[in-house]
This record gives sequence, C-alpha cells and structure tokens, in this order.
Amino acid sequence: MNNHPKQPQEFDAVIGGDAPDSRAVLGGIAGVKSRLKSGVFELQVAALTDALNYGNPGLDLVIEALQDSSYKIHRIAVELLQQTEGKGKQALLGCEPWLFFTTLQDWTSEKFNSNTGIINPFEIAYIVNIEQLKLLLQDPQVSQIEALICHLSGYDCYYEVSPDFYSYVDTLYEARQQLTNLKALFIGDSRDEYYKKSYIGVGDITLILKACPNLEVLHIRGCCNELECEKLQHKSLKTLIIETANLSDVAIYRLCSLDLPALEYFELWMGRTSEHSSDDTIDSLKPILFSESFPNLKYLGLHSDYADAIADAIAQSSFMAESPILATLEVLDLSMGNLTDAGLNALIESEAIINLHTLNIAHNYVSEEFIQEIKQSSLIDCLLIAHSQEKRYEGYSPSRYSALYE
Repeated sequence: MNNHPKQPQEFDAVIGGDAPDSRAVLGGIAGVKSRLKSGVFELQVAALTDALNYGNPGLDLVIEALQDSSYKIHRIAVELLQQTEGKGKQALLGCEPWLFFTTLQDWTSEKFNSNTGIINPFEIAYIVNIEQLKLLLQDPQVSQIEALICHLSGYDCYYEVSPDFYSYVDTLYEARQQLTNLKALFIGDSRDEYYKKSYIGVGDITLILKACPNLEVLHIRGCCNELECEKLQHKSLKTLIIETANLSDVAIYRLCSLDLPALEYFELWMGRTSEHSSDDTIDSLKPILFSESFPNLKYLGLHSDYADAIADAIAQSSFMAESPILATLEVLDLSMGNLTDAGLNALIESEAIINLHTLNIAHNYVSEEFIQEIKQSSLIDCLLIAHSQEKRYEGYSPSRYSALYE
C-alpha cells in the first residue's frame, strides 16, 4: 500500500512548509476557498470551476464571486451561474437581472484592426465601421466570428436613416454564407449616453434577421421613426433591444408580432410621439401582453411616457389572457418613464405579480411615501428597484421630462 502523501500539482492549494515534501494538498471545499483567496488569477479560475462540484457550499462561493473587484472573476462567476437553475439563477437576478440573459456584455468589445485581423472570434465582439466590416469579411476566420458591433456615422442626418445603415444591412446579407456563426449584432449610434437617445436613424431590419438564422442577440440604437420589420419567424433570437426615443405604433406592433419562440429578453424604448395616444400604444403591445409572440419571455423592459397605461394593461392582461405575460415573467422593467402611484398600484393589485422576481421602477414619478408603504407592508414579494424617483408638482406634467429625453 502506498502511504506517500499526494504531491501538489500546479493548481492545488497546499498547507505546510516551503519544501515540496513537507507540503500536503488542501483539497475539497477548503482547497477551493484557499485558491480563491490566493490572488492568483489562474488559481481563482480553476477554483471557481471546481466549486460547483461541492453542492451548495461551492455554489455559495461562486455567488460571492459576483461581488469580486476583478471584472474577469466577476464575468467567470456570471458565466458559471448562467448554467445553473434555482439558487444560482436567483442570485444573478438579484445582483443584476440582465446578467442571467444573453447580451452583448457576454463578449469583450474591441476595435477591429485590419493589420492584426481576427484574433479571437469566440470571445471578442469586433467594433467596425462599414469599411472595416468589408476588410473583416476577407479574414480567413470570419466564418467563426460570433459578435459584431457596427457603428453608424452621419451625425448630420437628423432623424433620418443614416446612409451607413443600409450599407451594413446589404453587406451583412450578401455575406450571410460567411457569417453562419454570428450570434450577437449591434447596429447603431456609437455614443452610449444612457438617458440621451440618438437622432441617427435606422430602417428596415428584416434582412438582418433573414441573413442571420443563428443570431441570439440583436441590439439597435438610434432614431427608429423609419424602423420596419416584416412579420417572420426567427428560431434562435434570445435577446432583442430597441433603444430609442422615437418609435411609431406601427413599428411597435410589427416588433411585437414577430414569431420569436426562443426570445427571453425584450427591451423596448418607446418614448412618445405626437402621432399616437396611449390607447394606440397599448393596442400595439397586445401580442406580447397576451404571450402570443414570445412564449418564453422572462425579461420585459418597456420604457415609455405612457407608463401608467402600460402598467394597467399588464395588470388587466393577467386575468383577461389565456397566457398572461405575468404568469411566466421573471423581471418586469418599467424604469425611465413617468410611472406614478396609480400605475404601480394597478400592478400591485394584480395577483399575478407574485410570480415576478424583480420589478424595476427606477427613474419614474412614484412617491417616496408609497414606496415606503409597499416595503413596510410587504405588498409585493419580489425585489423592488425604485431609486431616483422625481417629485411631482401641482400643475406639472411629468411626461415632459421622462428619463428618455433628459
């Protein structure tokens, strides 16, 4: 029988002296903890991967890593928890709800350099202008690329479609046989000013969806007065984000009528234009409120100047629809609008709200008194995100100054 102690390997945690023969391997959950505290990135990565082999104690360590000061460790913890259910899923939703879903944040963004070419097609979302995209398509590894970020120029095109937009669409469609592995695509304004929406226009996105059958993320940022989309089915799309302050009811209805059986995350920035009323907007949203188009939706973000009407419509659908949206939704995000006490109260009175994990009403017009009443009386049993509420004044219309227009 061999009684010699196990010799430490490269990534083993050890106890004892400095001499190899005087050290013993610290295994199990204790070894995982030791490696996580080591400060050595390779040891920490190996420890996080091993942690899930130790049940709940190991899962707790991965959850704790969500708060790690190192962005890389944080991202690895996110990726591991995205593969879990139960406690791991709840931890992600509680930390930052969107972390549980597939977004462009799952890739590291980097400007494309034609001199070095595609270095890592699986982990990098390459940032390109139209000329760089054409050069990227000549790279031998283009068929492996997973994510692209296409920035629009044309800052003199006020509320008109940027000339670059259809150049991108046509180029991507013509290269569809080369981009079979494309999973994530951003097209829009490069300026990421969260509360100031772009005036650079985008147009018809139909060819994008037709060209990329394996696309999982589509993120559009710009003025969407001319956004169009044919009614079609896309079996792979998991995340659809339309980031704008200008969107017609026709465009809203067409987006909500898409047949997207895999869609989990839908975020729509609507604002308000003079051409439509709240009733028109609610009618345009009905396909999703009644779960007709997106049966697997888990995250619904609707940012609008008709927030009270939308909240009331969501509550009404909970007892009118055969498959109401609140029955399966994990996160309802009504932030950056003009929601008031009345709109929030309509949601609270809907019994279906008990299915939610997170309700985000940040940057609205709900009174602090009502928020405190909700928290103290336990009127809702979900995570409530309610910071940055604006005050309402007599004779003052909050719809003029929703966060979408600041």
